[in-house]
Amino acid sequence: MKHITLTLFSLFFSFTLFAQDKVADLVSEGIKLHDAAKYQEAIAKYKEALALEPNHPTANYEIAFTHFSNQSGKEAIPYLNKIIDAKSPNMASAYDLLGSIHDDQGQTDKAIECFKLCIKADPKYQRLYFNLAITYSRQGKNEEASQYASQAIQLAPGHASSHRLYAATAMANPNTKIIALIAYCNFLLLEATTERSVNAYKDLKSILGDGINKKDGVNNITVSNNDKDPDLNAANMIIPMSSLSLDAIPGLSETEKLEQQLKTIFSAAGELSAKKKEKSFFWSFYADYFYKIAKSEYMPLVTRIISFTANQEENRKWITEHQQQLKDFTKWQNENVRL
Repeated sequence: MKHITLTLFSLFFSFTLFAQDKVADLVSEGIKLHDAAKYQEAIAKYKEALALEPNHPTANYEIAFTHFSNQSGKEAIPYLNKIIDAKSPNMASAYDLLGSIHDDQGQTDKAIECFKLCIKADPKYQRLYFNLAITYSRQGKNEEASQYASQAIQLAPGHASSHRLYAATAMANPNTKIIALIAYCNFLLLEATTERSVNAYKDLKSILGDGINKKDGVNNITVSNNDKDPDLNAANMIIPMSSLSLDAIPGLSETEKLEQQLKTIFSAAGELSAKKKEKSFFWSFYADYFYKIAKSEYMPLVTRIISFTANQEENRKWITEHQQQLKDFTKWQNENVRL
């Protein structure tokens, strides 16, 4: 009897291992089909896998993600709920995708609820904070969007899209132009050559040229007032003043003018930050860091990277001729990690 029991257990165990391997193979095939944009074929593979193991967390998530990618988000919801109800290890990812589906359907309150539940499930899940920031931004709630974008940046400082979103929310407020300007600079250091870079640089140049009104031959500077952080008022004023100061330096090229202007702004913001006893995210993360850049030997290189899309041929040639400086700057960045 004991021998029969062991034999049956062995057969059951072998079948279980076979089924697990088969499910893993089917999911792998489905992912390859998804990546090739063959969504219906991918869904068929995932359904085969779920027929063998209905609660398989990866199969449920992947079929949901493929439905979402195929513009059929509603069909994804039951699979995501299955993951959430089972409290599977990928529950946070399920909440994140579910929130994105609700957001795409215009159900922003449901989306925000899902994203916040995801935070409880996995507080270190960076993309969640980014998606929450996007959702709040679409609602025009820039303060909330800025808050979650900053958290996304702190969790993943190299995530270019988070810097871009943080800059865009700041640009919507005249009181936070300095924040938008330096955040765009950070985005461009991470992503200098794409179509998004072209638009970011246009926004950057718009900020640099803002705040000066010329009437009867007299330059007038206008700056909005920020009651929450008066130091932002002083930093915002530096932007138009840095532009006017260029008139006193003849013979500068456009790149040299940009370098001089950015160095002035970075330095002024850094000096203001150095005097603050309590610092918000902008001052500690952006102002202090770019102050270090302004005091370094890398400002010419940084300027070329930031303005790369404005004059690609010239900037590419300059950077190619200064490869050692680029390597040194990369090393410098690694040694000056922001926490």
